[in-house]
Amino acid sequence: MAHTIIRRTAVAALAAATLLVGVTACSDTDAADPAVELTATGDPAFEGPDGADTSNKTPDELAREQALAKVNDFYAVLGRLDSDPAVPIEEIETVAGGPVLDGWRADITLRRSQNVRGEGAIKIVDAKTADAGIPVDDAGKAVSGPAWVHVRACTDISGMTWTKSDGSPAYDVNRPQFVLQTFTVRNADWPDANGWRVTSQPEHGYPPCDTP
Repeated sequence: MAHTIIRRTAVAALAAATLLVGVTACSDTDAADPAVELTATGDPAFEGPDGADTSNKTPDELAREQALAKVNDFYAVLGRLDSDPAVPIEEIETVAGGPVLDGWRADITLRRSQNVRGEGAIKIVDAKTADAGIPVDDAGKAVSGPAWVHVRACTDISGMTWTKSDGSPAYDVNRPQFVLQTFTVRNADWPDANGWRVTSQPEHGYPPCDTP
């Protein structure tokens, strides 16, 4: 199992179902194993696969690290798209796929049409992988095939705001501070590290998460 964590990493982002159109998530039929606590720390703890020492890591460990990195990228891209209408909306295709891609593209297009602007950052308080399906051969070496990882992230959304053109808030000012987000991150091009995309994000509203 992987032992990696993203802890207190500031990322510009937009929490699911915070305002306007919510993302409809696809259902996953992969059986869930007990959640795996991730223990390595840092700020950020994982910078992504580029330049990382992967010589002593199993395909499962690499996949989980890459999926966590993609969730980090996912939040950062959403933040750029919401805060700067000049950023091409196609940038979301680098981090999302399936119904998540379609849903967020529609949400961002709607907010831009209504001159709703995002500002600030969401903090990932804690993130961990739960279960995963990583193609390997009998010797434990990575082989081509679709891969997936489930990720759970506790996010601090208090630092992110959205404002209408008249200056009024475009979000629930009574929202809680800490919100649980769960993701399915898939890679149709495994073992290519660049193939990961967030494809499922089922939470709506403000599901609670444990705080540090």
